[in-house]
Amino acid sequence: MSAGLTRWFPRHITPVRPGVYRCAVRLTSAQRVLFLWDLEWDGRGFLVPVPMVVYQWRGMTKKAHDAATKEQP
Repeated sequence: MSAGLTRWFPRHITPVRPGVYRCAVRLTSAQRVLFLWDLEWDGRGFLVPVPMVVYQWRGMTKKAHDAATKEQP
């Protein structure tokens, strides 16, 4: 597992905090490969630039998130 990142979660489990998450997405149903995009979660859903389906997502661990927000002024 990558340091500071959570495990992959399926799309039916929603993130706890608003922010940017790494998502595995599919743009069309004919596509077999999943692409990785960094998408923002606004508390209701992922904000996507084009129509796509988010299959799974991962975020920062609480420890990494706290360290990142502490560094911001």
